[in-house]
Amino acid sequence: MCDAGVKVVNDYTVIYSGAPHEMKTRKAHGVAICLDQTAAKVWKDSGSEWEPISERIVKIRLQCTPIHITVIAVYSPINPTTKEMANESDKFYSDLQDTINNVSTKDMIIIMGDLNARVGQKQQQHIAKSSVSPFTVDVENENGTRLTDFCEINNIIVSNTFFKHKLAHQTSWMHPRNKIWHMIDYTLVNKKFRSSVEDVRMFRRAAGAIGTDHHLMRVKIRMHLKSRRKNVNPKKMNVDSTKLKDDKLLEAFQKDLCDTIDATIDDTINIDERYQLFLSQLKEKAEQHFPVGKNSNRKRKEWLTTDILKIVDQKAQAFIEWQNNRGSKLEPKYQKKYERLRKTAKKMTEQRQVEYWDEVCEDIEKSIKNKDPATAFSIIRRLRGGSKRVENIPVQDKNGKLLVNSRDTLKRWGGFFCETLNVCALIDQNLIDQIQIPTLSTTEEHRQNAQPSIEEVRKAINQMKSRKAPGSDEVTVDILKAGGEPVIRWLFYFFTDVWKNEQMAKEWSITTLIRLYKNKGDKKVCDNYRGIALLNATSKIFSRIILNRIQGLIDGQLLEIQSGFRSNRSIKNAL
Repeated sequence: MCDAGVKVVNDYTVIYSGAPHEMKTRKAHGVAICLDQTAAKVWKDSGSEWEPISERIVKIRLQCTPIHITVIAVYSPINPTTKEMANESDKFYSDLQDTINNVSTKDMIIIMGDLNARVGQKQQQHIAKSSVSPFTVDVENENGTRLTDFCEINNIIVSNTFFKHKLAHQTSWMHPRNKIWHMIDYTLVNKKFRSSVEDVRMFRRAAGAIGTDHHLMRVKIRMHLKSRRKNVNPKKMNVDSTKLKDDKLLEAFQKDLCDTIDATIDDTINIDERYQLFLSQLKEKAEQHFPVGKNSNRKRKEWLTTDILKIVDQKAQAFIEWQNNRGSKLEPKYQKKYERLRKTAKKMTEQRQVEYWDEVCEDIEKSIKNKDPATAFSIIRRLRGGSKRVENIPVQDKNGKLLVNSRDTLKRWGGFFCETLNVCALIDQNLIDQIQIPTLSTTEEHRQNAQPSIEEVRKAINQMKSRKAPGSDEVTVDILKAGGEPVIRWLFYFFTDVWKNEQMAKEWSITTLIRLYKNKGDKKVCDNYRGIALLNATSKIFSRIILNRIQGLIDGQLLEIQSGFRSNRSIKNAL
């Protein structure tokens, strides 16, 4: 795990922090917090506040009711045996202390992870510590002393030790040499919220299923994850773009539009209301005729079959049987059974992955042969993985301080693009005065001032590129093209009113600004990004009509040697 960021994996949001990419090695480590859809929604509504402290500590904050919750995932260095290792452990607890100091005293703090510490009998024999309960299983080691001292200073409890369970449900890791189980994974909570923790125990089945040497720790906390800020975002249009090529669906869609959007062609309604009515009718009919299938978004990898899942469940059950018979005469039998099922699961997985890659390559080759490179590249991008969404990457302010919540990040991006796009330009008025204003003939002037014709609207729509991102109204060029003559006719009447009244729809003035990484430099620095503007498709069609008129006039006045900024030509033609 390298760098820090946020990833969405199926229905889960993963906030992670790892070592820098240039320090990537097989021994590199990192920490992460995984949120389901409910918790992720609360976190985003809370301002997406998080902070990657180091490759061993990551923190998030959830603004819930009645209190806020700060969750810290940690991975402590192993128990030290040398001075260098002791210094590393001391640095970890120093960073953790700094993290705690920056948390509000009113927050509930939950620290979870592999702390590589053993707490237990030593402190009970010498001095009673309120952070640890009698239900311990180990003898304290050096890291255990660091852990309990940290808890005592910050009024934090080791919640694992406050619940009595069988030894198998308390320990989380077995020493590879002496085969003794220990409790080294912990959940730490503020002492004042001790009553909110209902249970802490380990589950062994997960270890056998995924092949880890740690058991799964489950913590029950009585808390309501309810966002303080209501979600007011409207539902987004969801259309299966692949169905736009179906002639029968297109015919039904256009026929349905004839009966609905024609009613929105009303001069008595102001332009903004008429435009919003058109959008609502168009979106509604598009979702009806081109719905997204239930299985369009897969929730698991395509190579993961039911047969593989079945053998993985059998492997997990065999692991439990092996653990239950440790030290008995039957241990070799159950160990061999587990190892056999593990090899079978691995073999089936590898075989299926080879088949899966063959199928994917066939899909890519088929898309290229069908002159559909967009589909081919979308498959390649999906397979490549590892890419992070830009909006989830933390950025620095002007002073180099890392911003830890979405509100500050949004403010920083707003200021950055405001400075980038509003550059103070020095213009020599004498040069402006020397530019001769061309005179137009009466015929040309009439052509330029005439209202848009329906043929111009049709030509402009056909000139627009398909499969491009929509603007704020979510309507793509593909949807407008799929609307056929009903949409062309509506746009013709709408553009005519815009031209006559010299008033545009307010929606046209809204621009969605997208930032793209330049693939060089630090991703946390705003200067290493460039922005592109997403405009509404209808406004781009209107602009295309005007551009076509201007190009027809300008092309006749440009010199033949000019190749740039001309239709059907480029600078390459002059080389």
